[in-house]
Amino acid sequence: MRHFVGFLSGLILGPVLVLVCGWAFAHLRGLHAAGLGALQGSGPVAVAGLVGVGVLVALVAVPPRLTPMLPFGAALVLGALTALSLVRMPLLERLPQVPGAEGALVLLPLGVFVPLALVLFAPLFVGGRWRREPEGPSEEEVYFDGLYEEDDEEDRAPRAGAHSAPHSPRHRA
Repeated sequence: MRHFVGFLSGLILGPVLVLVCGWAFAHLRGLHAAGLGALQGSGPVAVAGLVGVGVLVALVAVPPRLTPMLPFGAALVLGALTALSLVRMPLLERLPQVPGAEGALVLLPLGVFVPLALVLFAPLFVGGRWRREPEGPSEEEVYFDGLYEEDDEEDRAPRAGAHSAPHSPRHRA
């Protein structure tokens, strides 16, 4: 079930990555046309959007316990949009205009998202991400197990040669 939910989340994450990158590109291109730098005007907001994309990709691609279907779904969308922009660009131009779509339509045929798609495709081949690691006992269970073991030892008669309890002195008077 976690793989299915991860795959659907990846299908949502892919267009979000494309649109945020397209939005940041449009802002930075406008700043460049006005003769301003990336740290002037609305440039820091666009750079923060790109940093957010990088952090999001790292959080999806790196953690070993995360299902590999999440980055695979995003990689599938990025690769499909790039291929579709090369083969049938008029089809993408008919999509509704949302913030970032104009910049994304410029970036997609350039192949900017292909390296990102490859990075997101790589976790699919990490074997440890396909199975869930068995979770050990929680701290509460370990604590209560220790209490029950002490009660069981107190109920039993001490055996000859058994060591003394940890709170009693080890030397003889």
